[in-house]
Amino acid sequence: MIKATINGRQEELEQSLSIWAFVKSLPVKSRFVAVAKNGEVVPRERWREAEIAEGDVIEVVRMIGGG
Repeated sequence: MIKATINGRQEELEQSLSIWAFVKSLPVKSRFVAVAKNGEVVPRERWREAEIAEGDVIEVVRMIGGG
């Protein structure tokens, strides 16, 4: 188990996983979210290689449209 802070809440994950795998597990369409790891936005093309590890701070923001 690893501990990471996700959207301001301490969470326990079974293992380290990629941002891509984590986002795919969420009930949102991945094309409508942005992810920051430890204060830096992770470009979508790096999601598969960027791992969530012990102590990381992850922020997932869902984009919403409006007019």
